[in-house]
Amino acid sequence: MKILHVGKFFHPYHGGMENFLTDLVLEQTFRGLDSSVIVHHHNTFQSTTHEIIKSVAVTRTLSLGQMVYAPLAPTFGYHLAKAIAGIQPDIIHLHLPNLSAFWILFIDKKIPLVLQWQSDVVRSKVDERLSFFYPTYRVLEVKLLERAQAVIASSENYLRESEILQPFKEKTSVIPLGLNPDRIYRPSQEEIDKVKKRFDGFLVLSVGRFTYYKGFEYLIDAAKDVPEASFVIVGDGPLRNKMIQKISHAGLQNRFFLPGSLSDKELHTIMASCDLFCLPSIERTEAFGIVLLEAMVFGKPLITTDIEGSAVNWVNLAEETGLVVRSADAAALAKGINSLLRNPEARIEMSHRARKRLNKLFRIQAVSEKILALYSTLQTPPIGGL
Repeated sequence: MKILHVGKFFHPYHGGMENFLTDLVLEQTFRGLDSSVIVHHHNTFQSTTHEIIKSVAVTRTLSLGQMVYAPLAPTFGYHLAKAIAGIQPDIIHLHLPNLSAFWILFIDKKIPLVLQWQSDVVRSKVDERLSFFYPTYRVLEVKLLERAQAVIASSENYLRESEILQPFKEKTSVIPLGLNPDRIYRPSQEEIDKVKKRFDGFLVLSVGRFTYYKGFEYLIDAAKDVPEASFVIVGDGPLRNKMIQKISHAGLQNRFFLPGSLSDKELHTIMASCDLFCLPSIERTEAFGIVLLEAMVFGKPLITTDIEGSAVNWVNLAEETGLVVRSADAAALAKGINSLLRNPEARIEMSHRARKRLNKLFRIQAVSEKILALYSTLQTPPIGGL
């Protein structure tokens, strides 16, 4: 079976969508599927490239930057049509949201289409540009949903609260996102001890792109009321400098650190060394939280926020794998962090449950099996000319 995946970016670019796409494609290839990928180049203005990564053919198209979080890729449609003609896939698997995925509406009408619905495009209260552009986006979004044979939502929570998916519930399957724990770097005790010595004391870690919905400003404010802890946020993005200034104004430079983007080895070493992982997101754009799964690999207790309709608080079960606190509320974050800081027994119990939940639900092997079963139900007509 030939599968063509259409995404935004691919390894070595780091992000929840990208990590899932990479793990899924490599697992499919391991299982004998002929999977290919077309994405945007994560380096702006770099020419379109074609490469083989662990037997997977990856095309990265020219990107001129981003507009409202969407890559500007004027040649994407050309390369997508070329890939379809050359590969002649049995199934096209689109990973959304992704503006370039709409090219499929003008290129092909025959090949079965699967939509991996990573998240809705939420009309944000924080970034008004999304509300301005969304009506146009929605027209194409609905046409794509109508064209698809199958849609995959990451949780019952998200499917239930997604307005755009309601008319298409009959062809929507709930399959969680997942990851391959084997790709996670496991640091030595010496490496862990080195990190613990550097940050000295209780360490709270967060990871993500510095963008409007991540809520990192609330974690910075919360740190003022958790004097016994140090904090690290790993990642980069347009709001990072603003957060650096906020940390400086709050006088937290000795306890709050923003090291930027790190290698997998560096990230996983800090993750193995932290005492608590926190995802303080404030909007439903945070639809699942793949990075939570990485923290669960190391058995870290979690703190997340009560984003209505998101799968985040299905991944992290309140009082089982961690705590769930009120969204956009620094005082609630501080209270939750202090609670776990002072209760090591609860952290140990949550650690065990986090690992158990990961192994039960979120390993990429099990997720890939469910997606393959979905593929097998699709009607695949003979592929002629496009």
